[in-house]
Amino acid sequence: MQLPSVQTRFLDLPGSFSLRNGTVLDKVRVAYEQYGTLTPEKDNVILLFHALSGSQHAYGYNPEVPGTGSLWKPENHEGWWNSIIGPGRPLDTDRFCIICANYLGGCYGTTGPASPCPADGLPYGSRFPHVEAADQARLQALLLDSLGIDRAHLVGPSVGGLIALSFACQFPERVRSFISIGSGYRASIEHRLSLFEQILAIELDPDFRGGDYYQGPAPKKGLAFARIIGHKAFVYQEGLEQRARKEVGGQSGLLTWMTPTRSTQSYMLHQGTKFAERFDANAYIRIADMWAEFDIRDHAPDGMFKTALAGFRHAGIPALVFSIDTDCCFRPAEQKDFVEQFKAADIPVEFHAIVSTKGHDSFLLEPELYAEPIRRVLG
Repeated sequence: MQLPSVQTRFLDLPGSFSLRNGTVLDKVRVAYEQYGTLTPEKDNVILLFHALSGSQHAYGYNPEVPGTGSLWKPENHEGWWNSIIGPGRPLDTDRFCIICANYLGGCYGTTGPASPCPADGLPYGSRFPHVEAADQARLQALLLDSLGIDRAHLVGPSVGGLIALSFACQFPERVRSFISIGSGYRASIEHRLSLFEQILAIELDPDFRGGDYYQGPAPKKGLAFARIIGHKAFVYQEGLEQRARKEVGGQSGLLTWMTPTRSTQSYMLHQGTKFAERFDANAYIRIADMWAEFDIRDHAPDGMFKTALAGFRHAGIPALVFSIDTDCCFRPAEQKDFVEQFKAADIPVEFHAIVSTKGHDSFLLEPELYAEPIRRVLG
């Protein structure tokens, strides 16, 4: 089936945007895409949240996004969730209007570290602040406001599930249903350390220059290394040899003494160097840091999950949670705890444990495992 052509749209906020840490950003731009048609009542909206290194381009074919420079590679041109969005698919464009926005601090059109700072016209670089998931959720609420949309279904895979949860916590009256896929309510200590290692890999690249590298070479080696560290958690490691390319490739400019002798080594080098060509190191650090610091209990003055989601409970929002048995980002035990927290907070929740050999990336690669529950909850 030929993919429909789509274009990224932009919202320029009329005023400033204040972050939870007190920083104020002027002239914030939000890049987003929209699939399907709004009803006259605007009551058929799905707000979709992307993963760590994803973008607003979830469906269709989009060969160009203004403002992304050389980062918008051919691998970005096809939507990252074409397998689940479209006519007759679980996120059915014949029934729903799906909206997906790039995150603040990102590199695919929304204001981020590479954007010009209004004060001097130079890239923000190191001056771009830390951003929390709560900030991302509020910005997406402003996007809905600009489109005249009061309520939406929330669908969040991976990091997107964290922001969707923050949205539901802050704006429960605006949520029709909540679907979390391979996500949770906090980052585990294991994954916080992994994210710290990824940030450190970028920071230690001499080309990083504290984040002010836009007038010179980008820290691509550090970013490639960060992606290699992170990619271990995205795939099922016991099946990595089958997933890796069979041939043993070259060094990709990252190694000097060592020569890859296994397909898994070449596979990881390929994944890292390819990623470093399509993403911005500063943006990666901002979103990874947001993930590492996330804990929904921070929304509650008493630090309790039940208190944080009190509005969620009172609004009667139905929740659907998917866990993946080979997920190393949000492990099954953490997901079971997530569901138990919902139950303890008296929030009705439907739980599905997905059996897969694809690891965290299962939601991208095996849409048939998620389709029926998603259709039912949205229906």
